[in-house]
Amino acid sequence: MPLETLSVVQAVRDIQRGSAVVVQLGSQGRIVNQHPGWAATTYTVEFGPMPGSSAPGGVVTLVGLTDGDVRPAHRSVDGDVPAAW
Repeated sequence: MPLETLSVVQAVRDIQRGSAVVVQLGSQGRIVNQHPGWAATTYTVEFGPMPGSSAPGGVVTLVGLTDGDVRPAHRSVDGDVPAAW
């Protein structure tokens, strides 16, 4: 079952573009678009800076991520969306 647009997800691995890691394992993002295909659904996901990180940065948008790249983010006990969003 595909993940829903606007749902909060987290990276299940380091995601690289070339030799650079652009999204670290566990980083949280939000699905902003779905791209259904005959073999699988891919997603466009926006990732923000890691909470508590001192590294400067803005939003990173990646297109073409799959269920092997992201999974639903865990919610807190009270059901709130993680603090990054």
